[in-house]
Amino acid sequence: MRKITPLLALLILLNSCASILNGKQQDVTVFTKNNNSEVYVNNEKQGKGKQVVSELKRNRSVHQIKIETEGFKDQYLVHYQSKKSPLYILSWIPFGVLFYPPFLDYGAKSYDFNKELMIKEELIPITKKGDDEKYLFVKNTEFDIDEKDLKLTRIKFNAYKKDKKNKSKEIDSNLEKVNFDNSIFTESLNEILLKYKYTDSTNTIFKSLSNSAYLSANITKLDLQLIYDREARISMNFLKANIEIEWGFLDVYGQNIYNKNYQSTSGDFSYDYYGDKVSLMAVQDAISASFLKFMNDPEVRKNIKKGDVEPKEELNTLTLNKGKYIDNLDDALDGTATIKVKEGHGSGFKVSSDGYLITNYHVVANSKDDITVITRDNKEYKATIVRQNEQLDLALIKIDAEFEKHFRIKDEKNYSTGENVFIVGTPKSIELGQTLTKGIISGYREKEGIKLIQTDASINGGNSGGPMINKEGELIGVVNAKFSGIGIEGIGFAIPATLIGNSLFIN
Repeated sequence: MRKITPLLALLILLNSCASILNGKQQDVTVFTKNNNSEVYVNNEKQGKGKQVVSELKRNRSVHQIKIETEGFKDQYLVHYQSKKSPLYILSWIPFGVLFYPPFLDYGAKSYDFNKELMIKEELIPITKKGDDEKYLFVKNTEFDIDEKDLKLTRIKFNAYKKDKKNKSKEIDSNLEKVNFDNSIFTESLNEILLKYKYTDSTNTIFKSLSNSAYLSANITKLDLQLIYDREARISMNFLKANIEIEWGFLDVYGQNIYNKNYQSTSGDFSYDYYGDKVSLMAVQDAISASFLKFMNDPEVRKNIKKGDVEPKEELNTLTLNKGKYIDNLDDALDGTATIKVKEGHGSGFKVSSDGYLITNYHVVANSKDDITVITRDNKEYKATIVRQNEQLDLALIKIDAEFEKHFRIKDEKNYSTGENVFIVGTPKSIELGQTLTKGIISGYREKEGIKLIQTDASINGGNSGGPMINKEGELIGVVNAKFSGIGIEGIGFAIPATLIGNSLFIN
């Protein structure tokens, strides 16, 4: 028995040669496409250049590799131990000929990486926002995916390498754990805009036709591909995302200018490194790739340029029928209406005795055929746009109704800094129509040559287009903007009422 024990020990030792003799790390050469590329493995920098030698740990993990190249989108790929070490042959000598099969060595160190790793995807150039280009904001994002277009497929690594799509197998399960929704999509797109300097991160610019635009994005297909390999009795898997996405470029009023569809594929993302975030990372990467391609499109480059808005063609002056003018706060509430549109609501106010109202153009721009005016007595009227001034963000609309009293549009300034003012409108919800809030005129701010009235009165979503008035109920301005963000709450703006007549050619 004593003679057998050393023999068994030697047998086990030789059958574990790879695990014992192989190093804990292996040198792998990563081939990039640019001398300025920097290679990171699991977020640790390995070097810079077209060929970077990285030390990868033999620990059974799928290592996450990121290649950063200045001026180009980051590239993501993975690498893992995919083949037996040559030292494994020692497991067969001399005892493999005596004991078949020999004790097999499945230790982490008994497997090697491929010595070379080459990135296949082309570099996608980053076109960052220039000083002569508009800021971009997110207008609409949507996961509009039919059940048949939402897939989670498993692909064996060898089939994946040979691009044998017929070898893939759709997993029969729901994708609730993927947990994508429009809020995640919007957050992801905002992060992309911020990363590439396209958005105003301080929320302190006046959006206008000449300096701002919107993006929309709609994902219509999503295929999450789980690539796996269990040839070596070591479970290796990573994730890729394939999406179909439609991008839209819109003006500051949300009116569509240009659309384009893309099929976009993400890089490779390791479950071992990203854990529960792996699906989100893959989808974000695919979105980012398509976004950069869209931003490089010549039509987008043309429309993103800042420019002077062409002067509005002069129209014949429209004379409004005059009735009794509003001269107190209670009548001012009656003179204000809710403007209901497809995407929500805004506010407006009466300016004639025969059914004309003023609102912001951005309130009605995308609902020109479906505008409803709701008056204080809860009556509803269909409205049409009569005139508009997109540069000043004003619109004149008409309903089939008679008004006993209405606001007077003055052509002389009737306010001063520090004066008490009131805002009337429909904040947040239609049920809050004709809400009155109070503040002061706290200053003036230039917006492309127009001096806006600044106030600290409470302004919320839905107030746009409503009147700013004084204590006598006289019209001072048209509410059209609010700044929000850390440290800047309570700053709202109104277009001076003295500009209404000339901008819409009415008296």
